[in-house]
Amino acid sequence: MLLRAFAKINLDLRILGRRDDGFHEVKTILQAIDWWDEIRMERSERFEFSASGAPQDETNLVVRAVRAYEQMTGAPVSVSIQLRKDLPIGRGLGGGSADAAATFIGLQRLFKRAITTEGVTQALRSLGSDVPFFAVGGRAAGFGRGDEVYKLEDPGDYWLVLVDPGVMIPTAEAYSWLTVPDKFNRIEGFHDPGGPGCGSETNDFEAPVFARYPEMAEIKDELLRQGAYRASLSGSGSTAYGQFGMISEAIRAGSALSGRFHVKVTKPLPRWEYFQKMVVGDEL
Repeated sequence: MLLRAFAKINLDLRILGRRDDGFHEVKTILQAIDWWDEIRMERSERFEFSASGAPQDETNLVVRAVRAYEQMTGAPVSVSIQLRKDLPIGRGLGGGSADAAATFIGLQRLFKRAITTEGVTQALRSLGSDVPFFAVGGRAAGFGRGDEVYKLEDPGDYWLVLVDPGVMIPTAEAYSWLTVPDKFNRIEGFHDPGGPGCGSETNDFEAPVFARYPEMAEIKDELLRQGAYRASLSGSGSTAYGQFGMISEAIRAGSALSGRFHVKVTKPLPRWEYFQKMVVGDEL
């Protein structure tokens, strides 16, 4: 079985404060995009895992997804999994979370064990805050830690230019930048629902990330100069993206930036296409 684990971008991301459990309360709009890692999965005599461009031990979210599936179903799985990474790590694209969700989906297609929807949801949440989104795809709203996911209408009538500046930003570190040092539990990017900018899409990580990496702010500005009708940071960074109305505009902007950065021209994936393209081939 060959699976595609698609990336996401955040069309909107508000950090509302620190929760009692140590996580942060967020409100976000996530969008699946047509860029992916590949996961090849087949039955074997024992569990085997290999990866290109990623850890191959128990820290990898693919392995953690296998362990979560085994724990939920109460039996080990004899499967060989090969992960080929194309999505860069630590860039706000959710690549590791996408790998985990695709692995979980693939295991169930392969072994067809008796599981409940509630059990799957809890298992995915245990793997990471945005893992549940990748079991929904398309466009969705995320609340709580980002793990409470609700489907949204998902038009795909635009093109994307993603720009990777080559900087890895650990999510936990990015969240630490949001905490005002002398006022515990106060968040720099706190979103006042009735305040300035209400109703417009934003990303609360931009101010602290751009302050530390001014070149990322310059990338966003360059995307706008190149004709994007909107540009933003995805997640906690470091990838920035621009939205374009026409593919010709996106290609032209991508070409202008490709000499200095890694650039990907792609498009959003509506939900129907997300699932249609996820499983390339089932094991016979």
